[in-house]
Amino acid sequence: MEVLIMHRFLFVKRLRVLVMSGAVVALIATALALAGSNSALGQDAADCEVSDLGTLGSEAGSVLEAQGRWTTEDCDSRFRPGSDAHTYRFHVEEPGRIRIGLTSAVADSYLYLLAEDGSRITDNDDNGDRLDARVERDLVPGTYLVEATTVAGRARGPADFTLTVSRVEGCDFVHLGTLEPGVDLTATGVWSLETCGSRFVSRHPAHAYSFDLTEAARVRIDLESESGDPVLSLASLASGIVAADDDSGDRRNSLIREYLPPGLYFIEATTYYARDYQPLQADFTLTVRLVDELSQQQEARLKVEEVVTPSVVVAGDPFGVHYRVSNVGGGTLPDDGSHARIWLSGHAGRDRISSLTGIWDAGVAYHTGDEAASATSITTDEITAFEATLSDHGPTWIFVGIVADDADGNELGWHGIWHNLMVLSGPAFDPVDVDVDGAVYTVSASADSDGEVTTTVSQVSNLEGEIDRDARAKAVYAAAVRTQLLDGVFERPAIAELSRTAEPDAVTVPDPSSKTLLSAIGERFASADGIADLRRALARREAINPVTVEESVLSMSHEALSQYASMADSWASLLEGVGAGEPLSFDEAFAVHSQLAYTERLIFPAVTAGELVTAARAADRGWDDLEVKALMDDYASCDPRSGALRGALEAAGVANIGDLLALDAEMRVVSPVHGLAIDAALCAATEADRDNSLFLRRLSISSNLALRRLVRPEATTAPAPETHRLRILARIGDDGRIEHAVELDSGRRILPSPRFLDADAPAGAWQFSGEIRVWPHTVGKIRSRPLADGRVELGFISADGTEFTPDIAYVPAGAPTGVWFRTSEITVPTTPMMDR
Repeated sequence: MEVLIMHRFLFVKRLRVLVMSGAVVALIATALALAGSNSALGQDAADCEVSDLGTLGSEAGSVLEAQGRWTTEDCDSRFRPGSDAHTYRFHVEEPGRIRIGLTSAVADSYLYLLAEDGSRITDNDDNGDRLDARVERDLVPGTYLVEATTVAGRARGPADFTLTVSRVEGCDFVHLGTLEPGVDLTATGVWSLETCGSRFVSRHPAHAYSFDLTEAARVRIDLESESGDPVLSLASLASGIVAADDDSGDRRNSLIREYLPPGLYFIEATTYYARDYQPLQADFTLTVRLVDELSQQQEARLKVEEVVTPSVVVAGDPFGVHYRVSNVGGGTLPDDGSHARIWLSGHAGRDRISSLTGIWDAGVAYHTGDEAASATSITTDEITAFEATLSDHGPTWIFVGIVADDADGNELGWHGIWHNLMVLSGPAFDPVDVDVDGAVYTVSASADSDGEVTTTVSQVSNLEGEIDRDARAKAVYAAAVRTQLLDGVFERPAIAELSRTAEPDAVTVPDPSSKTLLSAIGERFASADGIADLRRALARREAINPVTVEESVLSMSHEALSQYASMADSWASLLEGVGAGEPLSFDEAFAVHSQLAYTERLIFPAVTAGELVTAARAADRGWDDLEVKALMDDYASCDPRSGALRGALEAAGVANIGDLLALDAEMRVVSPVHGLAIDAALCAATEADRDNSLFLRRLSISSNLALRRLVRPEATTAPAPETHRLRILARIGDDGRIEHAVELDSGRRILPSPRFLDADAPAGAWQFSGEIRVWPHTVGKIRSRPLADGRVELGFISADGTEFTPDIAYVPAGAPTGVWFRTSEITVPTTPMMDR
């Protein structure tokens, strides 16, 4: 499509002259022929015979034909060394659309159209049927050459061919008449292999039409096809190209709606597919009609008014897509089966909300979040935000659209907004200081223009010193906890509304793993206030008192708030310290990570359950109150796996698990809020391990076994990571830049992008290449820095952040240009691409 659009200006410029002069074909042919030729000559073919085909007749359907054979001993092609070629000459006395075809039952034909002096005008491989070559151009009077050759060369053996030069019929504009109110202008046709080529890109079959407009009016043009992919263009003598469209109609159909002044207009009805990708034939229907603007303004018109996302996201992290949609038309979308669909598409995947009906009064607007709200928009449960995830870093986009259909599924209209955002390969943050085992490190993570994040770690007391692999991983982890978790901790959604006024009650959370959190759930349930009394009542076969269950829920809620108050005090103290310039220690970072997991996954569900009990008791109708029911529906967010509570009780090591499970079943019946509280905590705790792994992966430290053992203690062993033995290569170019590569022990050479070190790069500053990838693994990046003495130091950083310095690591000063220098071999662990 880009090619089609790029060439439309040529058509416009010529069209005005063509129609006014009455020589449409002639002048288009002149422009195209002159624009198509260039000064690039093939090899000298003076010794090769040129066969003269004669002069092409001026009548439509005139044909010149030649038959020949590639024998494997013919002249070389001017442009394809090793291929036989035959050259033919033909003459054109009348301008027009000329088609040149080269067919062969055996060979893969290729043809070149040349000017008389041998300069190339154009060429083609497969624009004809199957592997046949075809060129279609508007040619001016003159002499032309055709070189008939093959793609595969002489190795395929001899083959017969047929060359034809013919005038193409059916390329003229078909006049549809004068457009009048209430009377549609229509045309039907077929795109096929033999259809005249587009005036923009001749490989695409096209039909041309014209119509008159006597008074200024809004005009609608539809180009529809069941099997083709229509592309529509509209031009005039006065304005040139007026409009062009690909997919604005229903499905892949094209639609143009424009207010036009009086005049003669020209339509090209073509298809997105070139001939060799086109179905055998594709029918289409063209319809041109006047639009009653006043009547149209009284119809429903649905639009997307706003799309809001974070401007920067991290690859693999889900993010919300908020938007606002409205009916800006003067009428209501009928509640007769007419409906709307809202969809998300783009690199974030696809999602949609369907069958939205009965809510589209004139002037209404709906938003999914405050960030997308206007002064008059409202919310509705039927229209909610999308959640999206982008996997590849770099600039990207998403699209939010809305389409309205009538009761029969016919499209009434659609609208959408493209929204741009940047995706980073990992979190980026400014330099922060952290403490690992008494040593202070400065850690920063910066993103380049392509979203690639490079994390730099340096020891404050020894900026140039090598850093132990585990120490580096811990430093990166601590810095990420500081910048991604601790900073802004009190604004996190699950924490922002929690009260810090309760009496602090310290709780120890050894790690953020699912196992630890599930154990805490089991212990909390087994020891909660009232549970012992309820167990005894159940043993006596007495009915459970719902009030007693509610009191148990409230008790756990109060205990959770006391635990949160203690953790919040700890976080506030740490924030004060780092704000004063103190480094956050690794142990402190690990405690924050663990406490935050406990708070968001266990404390928040418990507090929310207590708030529900309080709300029900304050409502006149108790649990039957509509607002309380709505709150309960919102709280019922998950369904834990079967046996989840049993697993939690087993992890806690409590006795009489069977009795506790029987009690839980009865408590859920008499007070559903108890079951919702247990389920919410179980679901959240179960997902902790996955989220912890993601946290390490997005920092590129997931392969560090020491950290993995800390965040998930049961993972005490892990298979050794796959490794690659490699050497770093560097060579100096004529422009002074240094090119880098790696060479695997297999001999395979990998050139990353980017891979050049600028000639004026500052001495002593490390520069990094793009990623080295060996499917399905990411190996790492080359690092390189020029030194003051003229040498260049080479090194490597693996995907998990480990730095490698080869024994032989320097390109000598004054090294010759164009020569690859190799380091000694290093062995580097890999990280699966999906884990990054």
